[in-house]
This record gives sequence, C-alpha cells and structure tokens, in this order.
Amino acid sequence: MQVFAVFSVSHSRIVRERLQEHYPDQYIEGRQAFFVATVGETSVQVADKLGFGTENLSSGIVIPVTAYWGRADPNLWEWIQVKMDANGK
Repeated sequence: MQVFAVFSVSHSRIVRERLQEHYPDQYIEGRQAFFVATVGETSVQVADKLGFGTENLSSGIVIPVTAYWGRADPNLWEWIQVKMDANGK
C-alpha cells in the first residue's frame, strides 16, 4: 500500500468527513496531519477525492510517505509501517 500524508488543509473537519467516506478504515489522524493508505492512487487522485481546490476545501497538501522519522505517538509509526508493508490488504 502507499501511504500519503495530508496536511496544511483549510478545513480539517471536511477532510475528516471525506476520509471517512472514501477511506473509512484506511486513515489515521496525527496531531497536525492525516495519513491515508491506498492502492493504485496518486497524490492528485487522493487530493481530488478529498476535494482540494474546491470552494469548501480551498487548500491542502498531499505527499507520498516514502520514509519517515520524528517524534509522535508510537501508534502512528506502527500504523504507517503496517500499511506500507501491506500489499493492498
């Protein structure tokens, strides 16, 4: 699976609702970012599903997670690793 980081969003409530709609069991919320796991999608496709660039959600950034390091909840690191290791499951 590919994991994407979603951050700098103009309305986190709208992003949360769209993640629940399109990726109900494939996202986790960090302190200042969301992480979504998907198969066969690009950053642009994820951003489009979330509605970036629309009147209700004017801004946000989506980037693929290829490596990571930092200080955060250990559950977040475990979730990212499990999703990155999964093959579409």
